Amino acid sequence: MKASEGLFMEHITTYTGEDFTPFAPDANQIHIADIAHALSLMCRANGHFVRFYSVAQHSINCAEEAKARGLSSRVQIACLLHDASEAYLSDITRPVKAHLPNYKEIEKRLQNTIYDKFLGSPLTEEEAALVEQVDHDMLVCEFNALMNKKVFDDCIDMRSKPSFEFRNFADVEYDFIEAFKGEKEKTISNQNNLKTRIATIERGLHDKSITDVLDYVTQHKVSEMLKEKLLIKKLSAQVDVAIHAYGILLALSKIMEDGEVIQYLSLGAGSTGKAFDVATSKRIAEFKFATWDGGSNTIRQNGIFKDFLELAISTKSDGKTKQLYCLSADDVIRFLSNSERSLASVLSRNPINKKYPDIQTQYKTVKAFYQTYKNEVEIVELSDYINIE
Repeated sequence: MKASEGLFMEHITTYTGEDFTPFAPDANQIHIADIAHALSLMCRANGHFVRFYSVAQHSINCAEEAKARGLSSRVQIACLLHDASEAYLSDITRPVKAHLPNYKEIEKRLQNTIYDKFLGSPLTEEEAALVEQVDHDMLVCEFNALMNKKVFDDCIDMRSKPSFEFRNFADVEYDFIEAFKGEKEKTISNQNNLKTRIATIERGLHDKSITDVLDYVTQHKVSEMLKEKLLIKKLSAQVDVAIHAYGILLALSKIMEDGEVIQYLSLGAGSTGKAFDVATSKRIAEFKFATWDGGSNTIRQNGIFKDFLELAISTKSDGKTKQLYCLSADDVIRFLSNSERSLASVLSRNPINKKYPDIQTQYKTVKAFYQTYKNEVEIVELSDYINIE
């Protein structure tokens, strides 16, 4: 497409590559990764604060304040997402927005689509009022803290004690996604039927004696249910190990060359005490079987970067090819090539910090490390060798 042909496009291109039409929002094209990324790069107050302070940081602060006020998990998520439409529409100052009724309709339609996708329905009037109050109170505090003059006479007593200090956008993006995941899991958990049944049991056995407990255990076959759930847990814990083992074996049957000999093999998922999954006479390889999606991939990103780092700076390759086989290889390369996430964030929960203590000093971001070592490791699309359909 010529540049001139794109001047009047009806869609925008998002961070994850969606061609998104703001006037006719498709929920299937709305991803938390796009929202977190865009809002972390978007400055509040149209850029007139004394320092950069993103819409994403504002949203995180609002969610934390909602939590501190004891509001529901659903309202906490709503506070986190209340400016999510700006990821697709940009931020327009309040005085201007008041004169744009059509814009307000577009914004409301898109925001309700976002709420419907992530919360199951738009906000009720009561929920919307709670979110609006938190948003207003946070705005007052932000403007009083980050403008060069006193803007509001109000002095809001915020329960969460929000910080308005400058933060790296990649770290804010990461925290936004983590906040969303955490509250979303709580919301799902609160709606879980099993949880409801357990709560019913708790209430039903209150003030009851051992005879009542024995009667309940017998009547509802609790012993059998426990054995069943333990078996399911045991089997599910073995699924990842099986995928890892069988996937590597199948891949090896396709990639090994004549005369190539396996020197060691680590088929079990997780820590096995061996440096890499496979070492042969020709290659050292790691295998990743997780598929990246449009949602949060932070845990996968952390794991991929750890493996790439280990492969890249290994001093025992003896001239062998270093390879990282993974599903969604294009997404992996895009992450490594472009991510401004700090190594302190990516490696924060990994003991590799102790093994390579100087890494965070030498290379501040994922992108900086990858640009230095990208020719050391070949990233290979695993689905070219195994059928995942």
